[in-house]
Amino acid sequence: MGQRTKVTFNGTDLTEAYVVSDLRTSLLPRTVATQQVAGRDGTAYMGASMAERSITLTLTARGRTPAERQAAARHLAAVLAVDEPAPLALGMDEGRYWLAVPNSTGNAKRYVNHTSFDVTFLATDPVMYGQERSVTVPSGGSLTFDVEGTYPAMPTITAPQARNGSGGFWRIAEEDGSFMLVRIPVSSAQPVVADCAARVLTVTGVVTLLEPASDWLVLEPGRHTLTMTGTGAATITYRERWL
Repeated sequence: MGQRTKVTFNGTDLTEAYVVSDLRTSLLPRTVATQQVAGRDGTAYMGASMAERSITLTLTARGRTPAERQAAARHLAAVLAVDEPAPLALGMDEGRYWLAVPNSTGNAKRYVNHTSFDVTFLATDPVMYGQERSVTVPSGGSLTFDVEGTYPAMPTITAPQARNGSGGFWRIAEEDGSFMLVRIPVSSAQPVVADCAARVLTVTGVVTLLEPASDWLVLEPGRHTLTMTGTGAATITYRERWL
């Protein structure tokens, strides 16, 4: 990688005080489940899922004197001391980032004229995040739009003035037949917010259940057409996700 690669963690440019080298991360971390079957060679495949991702890199302190390099080390320790995952961005990823937490820093490697640390970040959500996008489904209408990325996005749906349609339900449906069904028990307009990533639905500020016949909206990469039953414009906000 070399000196030209910019690394930013939690809003701090680490390459101002350190030279980055020896980046190591897996291409596609996967957990594969198998089951032994009596009388069968090998194992039976039971499924696979994305595993957590480790990103390790070497940071070498800038500084002409030992005191300057030690000050850089203290600065690095302060930057890495976070309580929850924070954005980790590499310059070559064009603004995309992982949500990661430092997992290990290793011991300092001290030489005559430089000091290096191997720092490992753990991304429990193993995909990168890109641009945040928002589109609006018009009241009682439909909208076609494209979702960029290489991994499904989980949107938040906000309808400040949702009013039920047929059967007392407000609905957002996809062309493929999947849909979100929200019961609004009164005829007047009510605020609806559905966080599909956290799987939390509120109607008039009260947490409620999604109707069992429906499911949370998932935006696969590609073209989508959403249609509303009921009224009240709905803003669909999502962040692109990338492998």
